[in-house]
Formats: sequence, structure tokens, C-alpha cells
Amino acid sequence: MILSHADLKRAVDAKEIGFSPTLEDDQWGEASINLRLNFQFTKLRDVQGLTISLAAGLGVLGSTKIWDSIVLPEKDEHGNQPRYILGPGKFILAQTYETVTIPNNLIARVEGRSTYARLGLSMHQTAPWLQPGWSGQIILEIMNNGPLEISLTPIKDRPCQVTFFQLSSVVPPDALYGSRPTDVYQNQEHPLGKRPRS
Repeated sequence: MILSHADLKRAVDAKEIGFSPTLEDDQWGEASINLRLNFQFTKLRDVQGLTISLAAGLGVLGSTKIWDSIVLPEKDEHGNQPRYILGPGKFILAQTYETVTIPNNLIARVEGRSTYARLGLSMHQTAPWLQPGWSGQIILEIMNNGPLEISLTPIKDRPCQVTFFQLSSVVPPDALYGSRPTDVYQNQEHPLGKRPRS
């Protein structure tokens, strides 16, 4: 069962589903919530001759310099809000402005929004699910599949939406996401998991 607008409002008001900071009125959809774009963008470098195995996770990336991360300021020196320009065929990792906390009786799915998809912008490649127990900002695997440069402005752009599904039974505490040492993305501070060392 997918939670409707009324059920979502009740669950958020009761703090069963957590959103921080507080959602704005125009983020609410009929059965989903639109999420804002955060200020950090991570671009993977094209490193010639480098082959990486991810069988053991992203930890291997901690010893390689294959990404560039930037954090845009809220305002530049002229008081304007900076934006990130994503060129055609380019891929970046970004984050939602909101931290989302999923309770033990729900699972959530993040998807791109139609307005952005019509320009060729996808929000994730193969990882749309937020497991019960998840807490953190959602990493967006953004790909510009279209022919145009796309301007992304933190806070103003709301490129994705999250939908909540009722589980058939409650997940026990020792099975929730974040309960195991291998759950490395819980409360992550960087799109590649733990913040990389400089």
C-alpha cells in the first residue's frame, strides 16, 4: 500500500517519518513529497587506465583521487545564489537538502520528477530504495542524458520525489538499516559514503 497525502501528513506530523529541515507546503504531492537539492556536488574524474572493483564496496575509493567535490555557498560575493551547470552526457553525485528518516514499518522509493526527466535528467541509476531504519540525506546519481546544459540551483530545484510503502510486518530493530557495521551509508556526510580524506 502506498501512503496517500493524508497518510503522509499524519505520519510526518506524528514524527513517524522524519524530515529535517521542516518541509515547505509546496513540497507535498498527492502521494509523494518533492525534495530539494543540497549544496554539495561530486564529479567523478575520468582517470585513464584505472580499473576498480566494487565487490567490497566504495571503501576502495578512499585511497584513490578519482573525484572532485565542491560545496556551493548559499550566496556569492554579489549576493546571488550559485548554481551547478551539468553538461550533456555528464554524471554527478548530489544530495537532497532534507535528511529523511524511515520508520520500521515503511520502505520508501526515490524517483526523478517528470519536469526534469523531460529534459533528459535522471536522478538515480539503479538505487531508488530507502530501507526501513534509513536516516540521512539521499544521494542522487544525476545523469544528463539530454542535449542541453542544465542549471541546478540548491534549495530552489526539487528534482526528485519520495514515495512511502507500508510493509506487511514491522522490521525488528536488529534488522533495520543502520544496525549492522556494513550499513556504511547511514547518516553519510559525503556522496561516496564517509567523507574522503583530503
